[in-house]
Amino acid sequence: MRIPNLYIKWHSFVELVDLVDKDTNVGQLLFKDPDGGQPFSKLLRGDLGLTPEIASELVGYMNDNMARRASRQQVSRKASAVLRAQDLEMPSLEFAAHLVNLAPWVAPERLDRVHKALMRDMTLSLPAHANVHKLAVERFDQERSFGSFKPSGGAGPTVFESGKHKGQLTVIGAEREPLAAYTMITRDPAPIGKRLWESAWGEAVLWLPSPSRPKLAGGRLLLMPRAEPVQPMPGHFHVTSALVWKEEAQGALDPRNAPLQPGALDEIETALFLTRLRRMANDKRGKWEGAVTVATAEYVVNV
Repeated sequence: MRIPNLYIKWHSFVELVDLVDKDTNVGQLLFKDPDGGQPFSKLLRGDLGLTPEIASELVGYMNDNMARRASRQQVSRKASAVLRAQDLEMPSLEFAAHLVNLAPWVAPERLDRVHKALMRDMTLSLPAHANVHKLAVERFDQERSFGSFKPSGGAGPTVFESGKHKGQLTVIGAEREPLAAYTMITRDPAPIGKRLWESAWGEAVLWLPSPSRPKLAGGRLLLMPRAEPVQPMPGHFHVTSALVWKEEAQGALDPRNAPLQPGALDEIETALFLTRLRRMANDKRGKWEGAVTVATAEYVVNV
C-alpha cells in the first residue's frame, strides 16, 4: 500500500520525540540494508508501497522511541497506549492528534515544534531568488470609493477583517497567461491559540478549483476571476500557486487522472502534488526548467 502523506506523519513523530536518528539510519534499520535510506525516503512519499512487515517494524521503532522518551520524563506508559500499524493509514492531522494523545508528557514547546513541522510539510517555501514571479495578496476596502487604492506602509502580511475587506490574488511579473495554475491555501490557526491537529484537513487546506486559467488584466495575472469578500475564518494563511507553462509538466504535476477538471485536491492528492512540485522546483538537471514556476504569499484574517 502506498501512503503519499506518510512523510507528514513521520515528521510529526520526529519532532514530538526530538528524534536523534537521521532518516538514513532509520531506513537502514527498517530494511536491514546499508542502502535502506533510499527506499525509506521513497516509502515516506508514496513512491514505494508499505508492506505489513515494514509497517510493523516502523511502528515498533516509533513506540520504542516514545517509551524511552516517556521513561526519561519519569512517566509510565500503559501497554495499550501504543501506535499500531493501521494508524499509519490515518489522515495526517488525525494521526498528529493521536500521537499527541499518546504522549501527554510532551512539553508545550515540543508541541509547537510539531505544529511547525506540519506547516512546513503542508506548504512550500523557496529561497527568494527562486521566485520568478511575485504573488500579491491585494486588499480592497468595501467601504472605500476606490478599491484600487491601498493603505500606505504596512510591512508584513496583508491583514483582512471579515465583513470589511475583499481580497484578490494576483501574480506580478507574468508577461503571458500560463496553461494552468494550481493554487492552494494552508491555514495556520496559531494566531487564535490553536494547533493544526485541532482542525480537520478541509479546514486547514483550501484549494482554488484547479487547474484554473488565470487571465492577464492591466499587467496583472488574476488568479481569481474577481475580488471576493473574506470569509470569517481567522488565522495566518499561506498561499502557494504553481503556474504551468508546458503541457508535459501539467501531466507530471497533477496527481489526478485525465481529463483534468477544475476542483479541490483531497489530502492524498495534495500530498502528492506538493511532493511533485518540490521535486520540480528543486530540479538540478534542468528537466523542468521554465516548465513550472512557483509563487507564494501570506496574509492574516481577523474576525
